[in-house]
Amino acid sequence: MSFIKDNYYMLVYAITLFVSLASYKKYYDTALKYFPIIIAYTFFNEVLGYLVRTYDEISFFQNVKYSNFNDVIYNIYALIFFAFFYHVYWQLIRNKRYKNYIISFFIIFLTAYIVSTFFQNPLETNLYYALAISSWLLVTCIIFYFKDKKELDEDILQVHNLMFWVSLALLIFYSIFPVIYVIGYTQYEIWVQYELRSILNVLIVVMYSLFIFGFLKSRKLAFR
Repeated sequence: MSFIKDNYYMLVYAITLFVSLASYKKYYDTALKYFPIIIAYTFFNEVLGYLVRTYDEISFFQNVKYSNFNDVIYNIYALIFFAFFYHVYWQLIRNKRYKNYIISFFIIFLTAYIVSTFFQNPLETNLYYALAISSWLLVTCIIFYFKDKKELDEDILQVHNLMFWVSLALLIFYSIFPVIYVIGYTQYEIWVQYELRSILNVLIVVMYSLFIFGFLKSRKLAFR
């Protein structure tokens, strides 16, 4: 019960994974066809991160000093997660200029992580500055996606389009998340004082709840 209370957002991951698989026939042949894998990866990555953080006998390192360090799996996760969504938006957007921007974003994203390793040890800490840059680049991709639809005279508010709900969820979360996360690593007193961990968990629940709603509300022919 204590685990569920402190990590209730993991339950939302599991529910989202179940719903994504149950509704897979709606989008199995779209740009989001690998989305359930990303959700499953997120869930199991969080479980592994919790186990490493909580139990000394579960560790990636033999050195006792690093026994509870789990940042490396989150750094790897971020690379895969952002690369997936950059590719999704690159596939869906039809404006060539926006597509070229996204290719540039991908290069910036990789460069940010490579450069960060010169100043931060990815085995010891989250590369939070690179994560912030990647997050805001993703937000820009989402804005491009909505602009692209508007330029094509398509309705932006497409309630039966799964991509609308996914984009809305990502836009809300990744507009705020980087600020909270950087504060957590650089201004820990503020993180504790204002209980930013709780705010972050709520944002996670909001994002994945919108994913769930999108899976349930969407229709196959509405995806684009």
